[in-house]
Amino acid sequence: MIQKRPTKVLLYGGKSTALIVTEMLKEKKIPVKFIYDRYLKKPFFKTNANFSNKKAVLLNDFVKKSNFFFVCIGMYDGELREYISNFFLKKKLKPFSIISKLSYIDKSSYYGHGLLAMPSSVVHKKAVIGSNCLLNVNSVIDHEAIVGNGVHIMGSAYIAGRVKIGDYASIGANATILPDLTIGKRAIVGAGAVVTKNVKAGEVVAGNPARFLKKNKISYNFDV
Repeated sequence: MIQKRPTKVLLYGGKSTALIVTEMLKEKKIPVKFIYDRYLKKPFFKTNANFSNKKAVLLNDFVKKSNFFFVCIGMYDGELREYISNFFLKKKLKPFSIISKLSYIDKSSYYGHGLLAMPSSVVHKKAVIGSNCLLNVNSVIDHEAIVGNGVHIMGSAYIAGRVKIGDYASIGANATILPDLTIGKRAIVGAGAVVTKNVKAGEVVAGNPARFLKKNKISYNFDV
């Protein structure tokens, strides 16, 4: 996917994901101009970017002076990540993806906007990845897999060929999803799990082989 070089970048979120994004952008010599996080007094890391936790500043200053945005919300919060992204799109800011030079995405695969592909992440042939997805270090999405919007694939997780993952699902570190399976919308696969059968929407599974633990009851305050 060809994208324009980002300028006047606004990051939503000021914790670890924002740190990673900031450092990856430094490698590409792209500065971060603004950081907003309503829940912080200051970012978790040193930065020269302008910071605010006030919504009025975000809307009346940061948004108006920015061209591009990236949503730095990780873990199980893919639905919120997608919501915030759509908010900025409506404000006419442009999304972009951050691909480590040490990652590999096959040219035959497709990914949507807002992808964060960390070092040693791999996307094999004919895979399809939705918008606002996070691929942690050493994660693998194998051939012909289909990954929905707002999905987080954590470190060293392996998604086998032709697997389908629904929107906002989260795949834990070192988890393995066997071929041709379906992981439902908002499902959570625990760290180290080996998934040998389909996981229904909203289920939380863990273990080897993975077994149902409970329903995913995460809820969000959909407000910037």
